[in-house]
Amino acid sequence: MENSVKVFTQITDFLDYLGDGLALEKDLAAGLDGHPKFPFLCSKHYADLIKKAECPMALLRQVLPITEENKCVAGFMDDPVGDLPAGKCENIIQKYDGRALVVSTATCGIRCRFCFRRNYPFQNIKEAAQQVSSWLDEHTDVWEVILSGGDPLMLGPGEFRDLIEAIAAHPSVTTLRIHTRLPVVRPDLSLRHLELLQHLAGRFNCVLVSHVNHPDELDQESATFFVQLRFSGWTLLNQSVLLRGVNDCATTLEALSRKLFAQGVLPYYLHQLDHANGVAHFEVDDNSARELVAKIRTKLPGYLVPKLVREIAGEKSKTPV
Repeated sequence: MENSVKVFTQITDFLDYLGDGLALEKDLAAGLDGHPKFPFLCSKHYADLIKKAECPMALLRQVLPITEENKCVAGFMDDPVGDLPAGKCENIIQKYDGRALVVSTATCGIRCRFCFRRNYPFQNIKEAAQQVSSWLDEHTDVWEVILSGGDPLMLGPGEFRDLIEAIAAHPSVTTLRIHTRLPVVRPDLSLRHLELLQHLAGRFNCVLVSHVNHPDELDQESATFFVQLRFSGWTLLNQSVLLRGVNDCATTLEALSRKLFAQGVLPYYLHQLDHANGVAHFEVDDNSARELVAKIRTKLPGYLVPKLVREIAGEKSKTPV
């Protein structure tokens, strides 16, 4: 595979790149779905992380489609967190008072198999910045805007700047929050926004929430991005999803919190799995989840222990588990 390749869209190409030295565990090999309904996408950077990982299967499980995703499981649905009823216009979701979430793009740098929006009717909006600006004109009670997606850092530099300027034109918005997985899956695309992001800390209270689930996802490239943002004045938090076969181990969670902190990021949330159709095989039961958090609490200072929560559709906040 040529070095110029940035993403893999074909599973065979991806596995060829990983090479014969990485044998899939039996359940992955036997259950591999070559034609998934939720299409496969993995960045070359993430494939390189898998190659050098201490626990490569933990990363592989997050990106390889398996046939279990096709099972219908009671209690799992297309819109598990109530995004659609909370939609205010084509690209804005509002669930909580004073805050609004912008679905800034339909594009991601990777397709995580546990994605809670895997069945969301995404579309890229041509006039996204204008729509956001018009909506904020009418909602001056909103003080925090959250950029999500997709992944907001997948936007081109011009689109991203236009969206930021549309938000900044509203003095009622004092906090900008960005949720992204790009620092660990496409750091090259994260860095192209770095100069603008560094200047934003003088215009907003800026919060970046990274999505990192395993310590092997963090490397020197993620550290470079995080450290530069932190020194420019950003608050850096991380939220993880508790995933069976990925990070359902106290030792792994402890290592993740410590490695995040070494890169300037504080653990924030450990999410129980959102019940989206196709992800049930990742679920960890609540009692096991509580036991894991209790174990890491004995090993780490309180500021490195993430809050165990779940999102319940219609509730006005995350719910502690």
